[in-house]
Amino acid sequence: MIPIDQLINQAMEKHHVPGLALAVIHWGESRLVKGYGYANLEHDLPVTEDTVFEIASLTKMFTATAVLQLVQDGKIALEDPIGRYLADLPNHWQPITIRHILAHQSGIKSYTEVPEYWETTRLDISRQAILDLVADLPLLFDPGEKHSYDNTGYYLLGLLLENVTGQTYGEVLKNRIFNPLRMHSTRVNDPYAIVKNRAAGYSLENGELKNKAYYSTSGTFSAGVLLSSVADLVRWERSFYSDQLLSKKNRRLMWTPHPSKSGNEKQLNFVMCLGWYKVTFNNRQFLGHNGNILGFTSSLAHYPDEKYTIITLYNQGSVDMPHDIAMQVAEWVLGDG
Repeated sequence: MIPIDQLINQAMEKHHVPGLALAVIHWGESRLVKGYGYANLEHDLPVTEDTVFEIASLTKMFTATAVLQLVQDGKIALEDPIGRYLADLPNHWQPITIRHILAHQSGIKSYTEVPEYWETTRLDISRQAILDLVADLPLLFDPGEKHSYDNTGYYLLGLLLENVTGQTYGEVLKNRIFNPLRMHSTRVNDPYAIVKNRAAGYSLENGELKNKAYYSTSGTFSAGVLLSSVADLVRWERSFYSDQLLSKKNRRLMWTPHPSKSGNEKQLNFVMCLGWYKVTFNNRQFLGHNGNILGFTSSLAHYPDEKYTIITLYNQGSVDMPHDIAMQVAEWVLGDG
């Protein structure tokens, strides 16, 4: 069996990762929280547990939690059509339910799947301009019929949160999640702001690491805009075992599989819950999500039966399967490595 430090160092070398933050948590208690490599290569700054990374689509788990909080408060219902809260949507989007969107079963084309989007990533454009990229396209399938990863739907959930609460997306998460859990390093990304302990992001080009290009947050919003540290994500993980954010009933609802009618996702050994993947691997199941954006990748894998969670954050955007390292760590921790 390979010790965790050796496993991590080998993986970082293989994937050309400058820096990585790792957390191994059991029943909400940290077993290992550690940084590896460099947060900034130009200044030789090491990664620590407080290094702040872009966490990309791990954001979706926070968006889903905030939506479930509004359900818990009786302000919305999962079967409500999204058009009840966002009246200016295209007519064919309006009947799609909040549940369909949370489970990536809306049928709406993801704006990141159209070539025109990739011409805008360095531009700070309006939210409407992002939605207009796909607004005139037909649905890929009837809502609920299939699974198809959908950044557009999660963009809409951020707009829903703002319309229902009267607050910005960042304020909703800060007031409802980050402040209660003392996640003081977690926030909406502002590339122009001075963020203490912010990691530099890197791209791999022809085998050589480069500083990542500018990537506008107008293209991420509630689908992938958050910054966080592994220390803060440990604090969030503790909420999995308490009613501080969601009641036990609503946590169970969030983690309950919501398969599509066709079950096409099962061919890839996963089923969608509400904002979370439920994956079967090595005869175990974990709940979690990956994140990938220019310069950064991330992964969270929560093993509910074993009460372990593995979190990995990287400052390099070309790690194809960021959960792979987390699963290797899990195999070691759970006795299969």
